Amino acid sequence: MSKIRDYQQQVQDVIEKGINTVEKQHKTLAERPFELAEKVEKQAKSYSVTSVRAKHDDYANTAYETLRVWNQRLGDYANSLISRFDREAAQVEQKSTESAQASGQTSGQKKSASSASKQSSGAKKGTGGAKKQAESQASA
Repeated sequence: MSKIRDYQQQVQDVIEKGINTVEKQHKTLAERPFELAEKVEKQAKSYSVTSVRAKHDDYANTAYETLRVWNQRLGDYANSLISRFDREAAQVEQKSTESAQASGQTSGQKKSASSASKQSSGAKKGTGGAKKQAESQASA
């Protein structure tokens, strides 16, 4: 099951890198319009670009942090599922090992009983052969 954990971690890492890349690109793209708006703000005092920028940055940071929290929760959930499967697999493996050991003992007992049975039937066959040999000599 460690492969599944590795895959799960890799997926989380890829998502984290994706979030970071999108966040960085978003901030880079948003930077230029705000710079231009700040220049215009000096001329048009009717609105505050700085306050708009601050709100934008707050909303963007909140969105990306929410995505990171979501990714972490998803990872925790996946981890708990994997742990449950690990426990179930270990239990099944333990039961099959115990079953194999128990059947090994039973088959060992059967083998020794089978050997004893073969020996006794061999003895019977041996005596039957001797009788036939004696009968054939007597008739000759």
